[in-house]
Amino acid sequence: MDKLKYILLLIFVINTNQITAQQNISIDESVFIHANATTFVSGEKLLYKIYCLKNTDKTPSSVSKLAYVELIDPSGISIFKNKLYLQNSTGEGDYFIPTTLKTGSYKLIGYTNWMLNSSVSKMFQIDVKIINPYQTSESNSTENKVASEKSTQNSSTPATSTLAQQPLLDNNFKIKLNKKSFNNREKVTLEIESSASTLEKGNYSLSVRKTDNLPTTNQLTANEYSKIPTEIQNNLQNSEKIVLPELRGEMISGKVISKNTTSSIQNVIVALSLPGKSFAFKVVKTNDAGRFIFNLDKAYYNAEAFIQVVGDQKENFTIELDKMSEPEYSKLSFQSNFTLPIELKETLLERSIASQIENAYYLDKTDSIIRPVKIDPFYYPTAKEYVLNDFTRFPSLKETITEIATEIMYRQSANEYSLHVTDYTAHSQSPEPPLVMVDGLMLQNVNELFNYNMKNIYSISTITGSYYVGPKIFNGIISLITLDGNFVSQQKENYVLKASVLRPSLKKSYYAADYSDMKKYERIPDFRNQLLWNSDVAVNNTDTAITFFTSDVPGTYEISMEGFTEKGVPVSLKDTFKVE
Repeated sequence: MDKLKYILLLIFVINTNQITAQQNISIDESVFIHANATTFVSGEKLLYKIYCLKNTDKTPSSVSKLAYVELIDPSGISIFKNKLYLQNSTGEGDYFIPTTLKTGSYKLIGYTNWMLNSSVSKMFQIDVKIINPYQTSESNSTENKVASEKSTQNSSTPATSTLAQQPLLDNNFKIKLNKKSFNNREKVTLEIESSASTLEKGNYSLSVRKTDNLPTTNQLTANEYSKIPTEIQNNLQNSEKIVLPELRGEMISGKVISKNTTSSIQNVIVALSLPGKSFAFKVVKTNDAGRFIFNLDKAYYNAEAFIQVVGDQKENFTIELDKMSEPEYSKLSFQSNFTLPIELKETLLERSIASQIENAYYLDKTDSIIRPVKIDPFYYPTAKEYVLNDFTRFPSLKETITEIATEIMYRQSANEYSLHVTDYTAHSQSPEPPLVMVDGLMLQNVNELFNYNMKNIYSISTITGSYYVGPKIFNGIISLITLDGNFVSQQKENYVLKASVLRPSLKKSYYAADYSDMKKYERIPDFRNQLLWNSDVAVNNTDTAITFFTSDVPGTYEISMEGFTEKGVPVSLKDTFKVE
């Protein structure tokens, strides 16, 4: 019902030409972010999980399929922007803090496209401090570094604060450790216990990180976030332009521009290719203003996008993509610049050395990218596939289609080629050309295929007869798949736009030390301050055991768990232990 309600709302908004400034729309969507820390030293990694929720009851929101996380510097410049494809209304990502960032106060923000219709103040924000020990601050002299500013002291929470020392409890959940003090490289067993007889499912994230006395800022907990008055987050003022929610998935939009006054920009066929092993291919028509929108209902992570005008009049048009909608960065409010007392020199030195050592042994402690689920081509399983290794291989396309893929034929006029699919069951053939693709990239000019080395081709798939893709009818399909899924076209037609479109971030499995075999790693130092980051904590009626190993860094470590049950109940837990 929720999705239907929003679809009807969008239809009303899009088709209403006169919207007065006094009208309001209610956007029942917000996000919550749990980050592994709020203070970072150059060379460390910011880790986070984003939860997309309804404002009204904090249950998972089904409106947006994508969310965005950005780190903004004090001048309002976006340092990084991650697009996250939401699964179960959550997403996660990371950002390595480079030495190019200056010491200062930054802002981590999270939002969805639908939330951009509201003010920046309604977005989820975390104040982040970054300390770069390799660069001298341009605005602070040496004598100014002996004391922190009063405003920073008031907003900071050192490791010795009440929050870090006292467990943060929840009525239904609690953290149970096998003990409170551990040695270096010792196994820690952590359990999330529940007092509920029937435990609700939910989404939770867990961080285990060393605390110290560097200035930091408290994160908003899920429990605190759920108490924000709903009326503040609703009744959002309409602007002249409504930013549509990514209700069905990722949206890529733009317009066609006519090179002359005689070519109409209405009903122009435009195709989108995201080539690769799992490729996307979409075809749409422009509206009366020459505009088009592609909706990708699945998560495609391919790096490059190709948008092209299709048809005999394609040479009369060029393509322009819309810029992504962005928050008003200038309206963000940043904390005051901070300075570091001389007493923190030793702590900063320890953190800096630890990050350098960890990065020096990066190859031994790599994170791994979780391979995305393979997406079948849109024509699967109706196509006839020829796996070329099953046949005698031929070096050229001409020989291959003559001897193997016999439905395909080619025509040659001087140095110009065309490909066709013959439907032997039909009395007459459609005059429309076939759809020709390589790794999902549509080729309207197929000349380069006749010089392409067929040893690189894994398979050829064909479909005979008329085939509709969106509003466009093709006389069959010819789809070539390369061995590596990385075909690069040499064509540079004006009607084809090769675009750099922000792609969703790939999920990762983060490095976790395992000292079950101590000898295996005895010569590799371990200076991890972040012992564990688990963005998908499983909680069930039987006690859930989570294990990890301590590092060579002694001190107090904080366990922080945040999340929400499926019914919108917030869960915020904190506890500490020591490594001697």
